[in-house]
Amino acid sequence: MKKFFTYGFIFFSTLRLIAQDIHFTQFQSAPLYLNPAFAGANSDSRLSMIYRNQWWNIPGTYNSFLVSYDQYFFDFRSAVGIILASDNAGSMNFGNKFIGIDYAYDYKFDRYWTISSGIKAVYGYRSLTFDKLIFGDQLLRGASTSIQTILPERQSYLDISWGTLLYSNNHFIGITIDHLNRPNQSYLGYESRLPIKYSIHAAKTFYIFEHGGSGKKTDKPVIIGLFQYKFQAKFDQLDIGAIYKTPNYFAGIYYRGIPMLKHYKAGYPNNDALCFLAGIHFKTFDIAYSYDATISWLTYKTGGSNEISLTYQFYNPHKAKKHRSKIIPCAKF
Repeated sequence: MKKFFTYGFIFFSTLRLIAQDIHFTQFQSAPLYLNPAFAGANSDSRLSMIYRNQWWNIPGTYNSFLVSYDQYFFDFRSAVGIILASDNAGSMNFGNKFIGIDYAYDYKFDRYWTISSGIKAVYGYRSLTFDKLIFGDQLLRGASTSIQTILPERQSYLDISWGTLLYSNNHFIGITIDHLNRPNQSYLGYESRLPIKYSIHAAKTFYIFEHGGSGKKTDKPVIIGLFQYKFQAKFDQLDIGAIYKTPNYFAGIYYRGIPMLKHYKAGYPNNDALCFLAGIHFKTFDIAYSYDATISWLTYKTGGSNEISLTYQFYNPHKAKKHRSKIIPCAKF
């Protein structure tokens, strides 16, 4: 019976959160999704892919996949990008698929600092498999008759986002505002506008042996501290972590939650997960795996979440030397 109520809670949570955005633990590995101002932030071309399988121990898990590509144009100090995503949740196959176009423009106002601003336009559709729904009159005699109204299995929408980013070779801080136009998310024909989502994110690189030893500075190990705080309507979330990175591999740990400061309800502290990350770095290629260990009251029932990301940097060997200083090491992977 306890297991039944657990699954039931997750099912109805899925119904409430169908319109919520895709979540990635490795948010830095989905740069165009995190902030449209990240387009062209490495001064070259970049291909990013990320896949997430959430709560695999629960029937009808969440599966999310995203791929993006961005290209920087030096003569125009501008970048364009394209992003495609697919998100499916629950045994009734709640779905959200979209394609987006990204444009960003940067201004280098200082020797070390650049500011970038970007806008993203997304066209997508939400879907629901209604033939997997079970109504009361299918289970009990004399129950109210199921609604016979034919509902659309797809609901298309246009979504606009804006972001800005301030960065140097070793830092970045950004702000993103998603759903500026508040697209309608209703299947039933009435108005149900998606709330605006706000995100603040930042990272800083710390050189461990900056003043000692031999070799290039870029060949020495670093620690990258990073965080993301986002809120939408009455929901919010904090991700904070640290990554130890060498020229060949990296590993890190994240915490998700707002302990002591925030309780959604009495007896339900805002503790979500501890996340562990490991990856390999080649010259132009990164692959990373992360696992979310649930520490909320759901604990082992969910099975945690798995995530894998791939990033490929297309470096231009003929790029003018004056452009090379724009590359941001802490935002590459």
